Amino acid sequence: MNFGEDVYNIITSFRDFDVTVKSASSKSTTFIVKGPDRASMQKKVEDSFKRSKIPNNKITRQKIGASSFPATVVNLANDKMVILYKPIRAGADRGAVQTRNVESAQCLYAAMVYECKDLRVVSEADLKCGAAFSDTPGVKLDDILSLDAEWKNSSLKGGALIKRTLGGSAGTYEFLRGDKLIEAAISKAFTKVRTQTNLATEDKWNPADIWAVRKSMKATIAKELKAMTTIDQLNQYLQVKNADKDLVGFSLKKMGGNPTAKLLNADSPAERKKKLQASFAKYDLTFDNKRKGDKQYPMDVYYYYGPGSFQKFQARNFGGDSKGDWKLELKGQFAAQGKIQGSIVAKVLEQAGFRGVPKEADWQKCSPRANERVKKAIDEEIYKLLKKHNASGLPNDEKAAMQIIKMRPQSWKYSKLSGLRFLDYLKGLNKRADDAMKALYLYAGSQSDKSSVYYKLS
Repeated sequence: MNFGEDVYNIITSFRDFDVTVKSASSKSTTFIVKGPDRASMQKKVEDSFKRSKIPNNKITRQKIGASSFPATVVNLANDKMVILYKPIRAGADRGAVQTRNVESAQCLYAAMVYECKDLRVVSEADLKCGAAFSDTPGVKLDDILSLDAEWKNSSLKGGALIKRTLGGSAGTYEFLRGDKLIEAAISKAFTKVRTQTNLATEDKWNPADIWAVRKSMKATIAKELKAMTTIDQLNQYLQVKNADKDLVGFSLKKMGGNPTAKLLNADSPAERKKKLQASFAKYDLTFDNKRKGDKQYPMDVYYYYGPGSFQKFQARNFGGDSKGDWKLELKGQFAAQGKIQGSIVAKVLEQAGFRGVPKEADWQKCSPRANERVKKAIDEEIYKLLKKHNASGLPNDEKAAMQIIKMRPQSWKYSKLSGLRFLDYLKGLNKRADDAMKALYLYAGSQSDKSSVYYKLS
């Protein structure tokens, strides 16, 4: 009995919940469930568990990490499913809500391009027309209307680009974002085979934000997705459906002046690597940028995989002042293209045959509350690596530089040292650094050996 699939089915069955995978390994999967109120969300989920086939003795409430609110834990034979509940707050989740609205708007605008004759002025009636050919749970027309003109214009460009890519006529397609049939079936299919990959999240397998499905094929596709048993079988199925224009995923970025649709992962992994031009081109390391205020001493390090201004990874702490969360973020001209968690960076490179990948800095050792010996060692390591790699703006006077480093906050020290250690490692690889950058680029850009086909709109 696949109780893991039952857990997933239950938590994704509530249309007012936003469910994402926070982390996944061969032994544990952690879900984030967002909704109006976490206490009521937890009660709904646990009541559904009790009515399900999952044995009640497998379901417990536990405190997870530093969480002040208990999580629901389902202890299975070979897996542990952890469900964390987070309320949607106007401030903390503004970015997530904006993303949801923007992606849903793209569905409506794509549908309007197919179904409406004149879009020189988009009316509420046009939006309602588009809504009839889209499925975007949790988003109202008012949410779409509230988007600024720049995003609406981007959505209109995206809709026209999607039609040029797919072809077809009115009534052919339905556009989906978070629907409970097709997108849920895709997620379930990947969850079932994820352990056959090195991918930490579904987004690294397929980063499609919205899906276009041929309306006449919806029921058949949903049924066929349930039958997938291996990652290669699933990828091959999506390859065929993409080629037939029956089911096509689109990854979205804000559209510039001349938007393009780029088909990714339609070739073999070997061909992908061969065609990729990424290399360790250069790096950007700054100690003091001479700006005033908090941004005078940047905490990031940049590793370039090509000669262009935006062909780079930004390495920094994304955890703010409260925790260490070092990642590499693949940059783009109009938006970030994807992140890699620090621990995953090491796994990706180790699986590509690299050894000795350095650990990111210890968050606690970078704290002002660490003992003096530890703090001194951290500061000295930062200075040594800044000097070794010719950081811009580093004072010639070692004492002056060390005094500045000593006064930097915990997040800065953790971030800078993590970035410096990895830079030192890359430079020590010599020519093999090019292969390391290729491996990281393919993973961050959702183009790894086990990633599946999609269109990238930008």
